[in-house]
Amino acid sequence: MPYKDLPDITQKQIEIIELVYKFRFMNRHQIQKIMGHKDYRRINAWLKDLVDKKYLGRIYSHKLLENTKPAIYYLDNHAILWCRYNMGYKYRQDDELGTREVKKFYDDKNASETFRNHCLTLCDVYLQYKEREKDIKCEYQYLTKTELWTYSKTDKDFDEMKQYIPDVFIEKITESKKDVTSTTFCLELFDSHVPRYALEYKVRQYIKLHDEEDWKRYGGLDEAFPQILFILPNQAKLNKLKNYIQELLSEAYDVEDITFMLTTYKKVMEQGISKDIWNTVTEE
Repeated sequence: MPYKDLPDITQKQIEIIELVYKFRFMNRHQIQKIMGHKDYRRINAWLKDLVDKKYLGRIYSHKLLENTKPAIYYLDNHAILWCRYNMGYKYRQDDELGTREVKKFYDDKNASETFRNHCLTLCDVYLQYKEREKDIKCEYQYLTKTELWTYSKTDKDFDEMKQYIPDVFIEKITESKKDVTSTTFCLELFDSHVPRYALEYKVRQYIKLHDEEDWKRYGGLDEAFPQILFILPNQAKLNKLKNYIQELLSEAYDVEDITFMLTTYKKVMEQGISKDIWNTVTEE
């Protein structure tokens, strides 16, 4: 279908498409929370219309015990076409995204449950950060891997830097009467099936990133190296990785400004994103 023939949708429905582009998979509760609507029926009406018009795909199980879970939404063909002609301008002032950049969205209807849950969890983490803004009076900028890829896809050194793109890049911005400060974070969420060697490889990659100039794209206003946040599936993996990081940092050269912060998925979901949930590892 040509772009000009796409079915009409409202500005609020465009906001939903942009959110699903950001997170890849979202459920109705998450969409409603981010958009700040108290009436779930309005959200459901917008979503149903988007599904009917093939802007969104919908995953819902009618099986016993599973039919209480909210439906999961992803970009369908018309939304992918819409994103191709609009997201390039939003993220980097291009006229449109390349065919290869949107190809992955066509595969989302067949994505694994593990990948869907990974995306849903990162959206839950985003909501935790938005809740935290109210408590400590700051602002969190939260860029997902999809957004980071879109921003940087046209960079001449993209093929080299893509291995360093985290699940999420976060910038915490705090404004006082005197000045504005920011702290940056690279966040990685590890699924339960990820083997130990893959976790250790990720640590080495961040240390390698520290040794190269490209990391400065992740620096805040003070251009400091970002803090590295790992969310692990359980405490046992956290303990083993913590020991590995400590050994690696003690042997490495000039790593006094690298900070790894480790926690578990359970702590994030039960306690929220607070300083109490993190195990901090730095050069001793």
